[in-house]
Amino acid sequence: MPEISVIVPVYKVEKYIHKCIDSILAQTFTDFEVILVDDGSPDSCGEICDEYSKQDMRIQVIHKQNGGLSDARNVGMRYASGKYVIFIDSDDYIELDMFEYMHNNIQKSDADMATCGIYEVYSDRIEAQKEEADFICSGEEAFRCILRGHTIRGEIWNKLIKKCCIKSLQFPKGRLYEDIYYTVDLMQNIKKVAVGTKPKYYYLHRQESITGRAYTPQLFDIIDGYTKNYQVVKRVFPSLEKEAQCLWIWSRFIVLDKMLLEPDYQSLDGFKDLVLFIRRHTIRILKNPYFLRERKLSSLILLFSITAYRKLVFISESKKR
Repeated sequence: MPEISVIVPVYKVEKYIHKCIDSILAQTFTDFEVILVDDGSPDSCGEICDEYSKQDMRIQVIHKQNGGLSDARNVGMRYASGKYVIFIDSDDYIELDMFEYMHNNIQKSDADMATCGIYEVYSDRIEAQKEEADFICSGEEAFRCILRGHTIRGEIWNKLIKKCCIKSLQFPKGRLYEDIYYTVDLMQNIKKVAVGTKPKYYYLHRQESITGRAYTPQLFDIIDGYTKNYQVVKRVFPSLEKEAQCLWIWSRFIVLDKMLLEPDYQSLDGFKDLVLFIRRHTIRILKNPYFLRERKLSSLILLFSITAYRKLVFISESKKR
């Protein structure tokens, strides 16, 4: 039985898959299995995965009909036999000692989960997460960090987790921002976390990613996901209510801002409801300590003028380019 099960969903990534798998196989910690889940990829990814499995006995390949990222991860979990599980996206890659770093931390502290920092990989640069001293904390404190958006990223792929903590969990099939839904379920099962911030995971920002493109109705999944978070937090983690409330409201800004970049924004389904929701929650935004000063000011502008707020959105968007 391997110590770590590495689950890699694979779909239309033939440009990136070699770098991803090679970085896994080159790890200084070697007691692991790799489960490559070919999610009905229409390119040559399935064949590439099969070739790797012939070269390394630690690799098994699962071929399935396309069901999306969540479904591929769920299928991979059925085949995981390790004590710990880590999910890696097939267009990303990792430092050679990532498994060793996280495994040492989780073993020394007898934690349920260990984390590492990340590198943000863009077409023209790589940005490293700010490194801090490693520390141990409760699951609730770790969830606080995730909700506040510092120290621990909310995505699933920079976490080594005891399989017993997630064997009954499922990623939501067909959802965008699937990690938002999953993390709130995960953190209810986590009692202790070994927090590491040394960057070890390279997260690739792809221009063709759906979350990086223009408005799509599926973006409303982020609102649904953070609404679930807010409901669970109020019941299970009441001390984190303000953090969850911030994200619950902030998710509306994310969708609204994408809508406002479209020329026909006024005719989009849900547009008027989003504006009304944010306006009705202006006082909460102003009182919530986790909203940045700039967001509080922009909410006041939106309260009086959609046109002025839209100009701010375009200015913000131009700075990202």
